[in-house]
Amino acid sequence: MNYPVWSVPFGSKWLIIVVGVIHVFLAQFAVGGGFLLVAAESWAHRHEDQALLDWLKRQARVFAFLTLVFGVTTGVGVWFTIGIISPQATSDLIHLFVWVWAIEWVFFVVEILSVIVYARTWGRLPRRTHRIIGWIYFGSAFLSMVAINGILAFQLAPGAWSKSHSLASAFFNPNLLPSLAVRCLLCLMLGGLWALISVSFSRDRILRAEVARFASGWVWIPALLMGPACFWFAQMLPRANRKLWDFTPSMQNQTWSLAACLGFLAFLGFAVLWFRPKNLSKGLALLMLLVGLAVVGLFEWQREQLRDPYLVTGLVYSNGISVEDYPLLKQRGLLASARWLSPHLGEAKGAVAQGRELFRVACSSCHAVTHGLNALAPAIRGMDQPYLAALVLRTDLIWPGMPPFPGKAPDARAIAAYLAARAGQAPGPTGGAAIWRMRCGVCHTLNGPFRPVLPTVKGMGPKDISDLISSIEVMNSAMPHWSGTDAERESLANFLAAQEGSKP
Repeated sequence: MNYPVWSVPFGSKWLIIVVGVIHVFLAQFAVGGGFLLVAAESWAHRHEDQALLDWLKRQARVFAFLTLVFGVTTGVGVWFTIGIISPQATSDLIHLFVWVWAIEWVFFVVEILSVIVYARTWGRLPRRTHRIIGWIYFGSAFLSMVAINGILAFQLAPGAWSKSHSLASAFFNPNLLPSLAVRCLLCLMLGGLWALISVSFSRDRILRAEVARFASGWVWIPALLMGPACFWFAQMLPRANRKLWDFTPSMQNQTWSLAACLGFLAFLGFAVLWFRPKNLSKGLALLMLLVGLAVVGLFEWQREQLRDPYLVTGLVYSNGISVEDYPLLKQRGLLASARWLSPHLGEAKGAVAQGRELFRVACSSCHAVTHGLNALAPAIRGMDQPYLAALVLRTDLIWPGMPPFPGKAPDARAIAAYLAARAGQAPGPTGGAAIWRMRCGVCHTLNGPFRPVLPTVKGMGPKDISDLISSIEVMNSAMPHWSGTDAERESLANFLAAQEGSKP
């Protein structure tokens, strides 16, 4: 609660995803492309392939330009973006990993200097010396990635750090090696895709076929190995994160999309280019590059989602509020504790004005109101305010990826008043199915994997179910009080009684 909140109209998550994925794409390309350049140069020297050496010389300058200008610029953009969107998490990671960041900056400086020397001294230095400079570049870029990967892996799986709080246990966390394996394969794949798109513009058919076959191996082999690497990555996740995947259909769809993209790249790289490298064209190379970008984006998107409800697991929640601040917020209330609210925001301003500010602090990092990422208005339109306030107060019970509400009941009522005002008036649900979707389907499934209801009411008649609904908060204190009408309760009871054997 020490920082102001920067509200992004279309959702702050979209901003960091777009900036972050572009930078990750370029950063991993900087590792894989550097490796490919030096490996191809070594091969060309052994075989005295002057045409390949001339092509590599031109590509080294392009490579240096892309990594130095766009890679560095997007890197600064990532720091700027996370600094204003997630200042608490950024501060905690800087303080915890200060020595890792210092080491990474040393690697980064060596990386910048060596790629400049490598690109500028092609043909001016002895061959062996020039290759050594290239390997120095690759080594520093790789070690820089290792350092940052350790920090990103910690955000997802802190491991023994939760007890020891040592830098070594934080960096050498359970997810370090699996995530590094995935990133290494992505680096190789991106290096191969860059070579394919570059050589597709060459008029030398022999050179184009030679590089196409060489580079295609850098695509289809890592694409096939990504399956086992991603499985290892998933197995090393904390159990709560794996369960989150089980309960989130959108994440499962992303996983199948990732598998489809990898299979497509493996097929094109192996069946189309490895055996018939003359098939390479600008259109095919561009298509493969776009699919490669989709692979990076899908992996990073899933990694971000798997952290929910945290930005840094066990340290900072996804709303940007520190875990250690929660007890005080629960005790004093969010309105009384937030430092960056209007000083004149009191009772005179009304519940809607208070709710707008509290929503901005507690919810806007993941949710829009009417339009945008995870917009709430379409889902809550027609809800009564008492029920909506009860849901706000129980956010962590709605879905495992939601953080607990960082406030008291009056704060939740203010947010409910604001959301109801923005959502607008709408008639209440009619019919048992519609009532189920609005009042129960938010947190339950009928007979699915997530909090199924039918096993509880199995064998009960409509009257017994209706009585159970009316006193539900007595049986389970985590459940909100029934705030609907008697007619709605009876319709819901009849609907549930008729659902024996229903699917989710």
